[in-house]
Amino acid sequence: MAALIRGILITLIAAGVILFIFLRLSIDQRQKALEEIEALNQQLEQRIAQREAMLERLGRSRRLAHLEIIEQTSGDAGDPVETTIEFIELNEDGREIARQRITVPGATIYVDAWTVKFDHHQVAEGHPMQGRTLVLLRRIFSDSLAPRDGIELDTPGAVPPGYTASDVSRYEQGLWEQFWQIATDNTLARAMGVRVAQGEAVYKPVEKGDRYELIVDAAGGISLMPLDRVSPGALGSAGP
Repeated sequence: MAALIRGILITLIAAGVILFIFLRLSIDQRQKALEEIEALNQQLEQRIAQREAMLERLGRSRRLAHLEIIEQTSGDAGDPVETTIEFIELNEDGREIARQRITVPGATIYVDAWTVKFDHHQVAEGHPMQGRTLVLLRRIFSDSLAPRDGIELDTPGAVPPGYTASDVSRYEQGLWEQFWQIATDNTLARAMGVRVAQGEAVYKPVEKGDRYELIVDAAGGISLMPLDRVSPGALGSAGP
């Protein structure tokens, strides 16, 4: 009888040890599985955040200038013959860096610029030098003023006002100095990391009191966006 009892006790102890080991292994495996799931969730959240940041950078735009039509005269037949524009260039923070009052014949105003666009992947990744479209404002002309006779805004080949002597500005100046070579030589463009370099002009018929913002998309070109009109008494005094 004593031997039988000892056998039962040994069996129970052995079963208890086996059960303990099994439970311990199950808990460890469960904990490991939970940790793996948590790590996967963190990776997924990071990828989603990165994707959202990329999409935000691709869709980002910035203001280049503010235009206000402060005067427009008409001829004997009532047709607009001369338009005066207040053209205000803006820096990266949207603050004024240059102001120019321009009078041109006609009533359809063109803003001409050089643009350098980079690969969408570079823009999405936020590359320090190739993470957005670059713009050099060149001139304003009209339906009655030929482009070659337009009013210059920036000196071609120069870094626009407000830029500092940084690696980024030196890189940009190199692009402007070789702009037409880059624009017409695909091999050179690729070597400089450029997707496309070209001249662009946006234009709209305007009237006295009209206000516009000139903007550029991070991965695209320039656009002339209308703003609310100002009252005649406020013309020439409204800021950007």
